[in-house]
Amino acid sequence: MIGMLYEKMMIPGSCKLGKKVYKKLFLENAKLTSSDKNALQNDVESIFWQYTFKSTTLPIQPYEDDIREYHEVALLEVNLKKEKRVDRLCEMIHRSIPYPLLLIFCFSDQPSEIKNQKCLLSLANKRFSHADRQAIVAEEFAATPWLDLANATENQGRFLKSLDVSTWPHTHFHAFYQAAMERVIALACSDHTGVFSLGDGQGFSGENRFDLLQEIDKLEQEQSEIQRKLRGEKNLGYQVQLNTQRKHARDRIEVLKSRL
Repeated sequence: MIGMLYEKMMIPGSCKLGKKVYKKLFLENAKLTSSDKNALQNDVESIFWQYTFKSTTLPIQPYEDDIREYHEVALLEVNLKKEKRVDRLCEMIHRSIPYPLLLIFCFSDQPSEIKNQKCLLSLANKRFSHADRQAIVAEEFAATPWLDLANATENQGRFLKSLDVSTWPHTHFHAFYQAAMERVIALACSDHTGVFSLGDGQGFSGENRFDLLQEIDKLEQEQSEIQRKLRGEKNLGYQVQLNTQRKHARDRIEVLKSRL
């Protein structure tokens, strides 16, 4: 199943690496909490550095400014035994490796059945730490839902088609990576708009859309909390107040969705 994804990405053979990454490298060199170590040891079957994108494998220039450096991009394939803590593993791996990563997680309820395998793509932007330029900070984490490549929805199909790396900007590696980020964000937007679209026609960049999604998520959490309070509230006056707050949150969400 993972082969179907790589076929969609049309990655040049020059980028192929296929190198196994041993878990002990994270355990010995990364700053991991006990929970991180537990998830790595018990949930991860294997990690492979499948492709490396750098100037010697693709005609793309390194990028550096006062905030960040993108000299290369690595594609890591993470095969899971358990999927429950995938969010934690996403953050742990992104924070452990200093250069930008395309993480592809693979999982199957029946490990022997490749056809039942599903995939999840995870990205995170990187920048220099404000306190120490030698330290790299991961932020703006973005991920797809689990994708069943053989049974993709219409929007997921459009997303997969957009992963052809030959169509991404080749000016420098920051633009190249932002193209990947834009596509993951566009898929998340399609859950709200019903349409997968890379161009919104309103001048919003991928970063703007990311911020809008974050605000929508925050407001949806507020709605859930208000709904929880309403279920146990007996005071009529406070019920009215909570319902007003819920309506304001709902109206604000609709405004934000219209800007995606």
